[in-house]
Amino acid sequence: MKKALSIAACCAFVLTGCMSAQEQEAANKIITALPTEVEGCTFIADVDNNGPFSTVPMARFNLKHQAAQLGATHLVEKYAYTAHITYRLLGVVLSGRAYKCPLGKGPIVNNEAGKLQYDFPMTDPEQDIIHD
Repeated sequence: MKKALSIAACCAFVLTGCMSAQEQEAANKIITALPTEVEGCTFIADVDNNGPFSTVPMARFNLKHQAAQLGATHLVEKYAYTAHITYRLLGVVLSGRAYKCPLGKGPIVNNEAGKLQYDFPMTDPEQDIIHD
């Protein structure tokens, strides 16, 4: 299990290491909002993680990176679910909606209530059953 977590952490480091400093900065500027806070903003597109991540913050950063690449300023998180990273190790996938808000619209800081809260299991209990 420790080995799988180490591999997942290394993969995340490598993936963010491949981003330019400008891309990382742009992703960090995306503001998480509630659906009611982006009224008057322009919907750009739905965004999804490309695959499971070992932690929610890593999945969230990936979602914000995708939103930034589309020119968004705000992100509304919609769904969170688990998916397999390895045969037994589960990760998290997030999806959301990217918006571009004009100056004066939308929140100016992340709304913690807009961040999906979910406790994800690290291993799949179904895979822990040994069949003889």
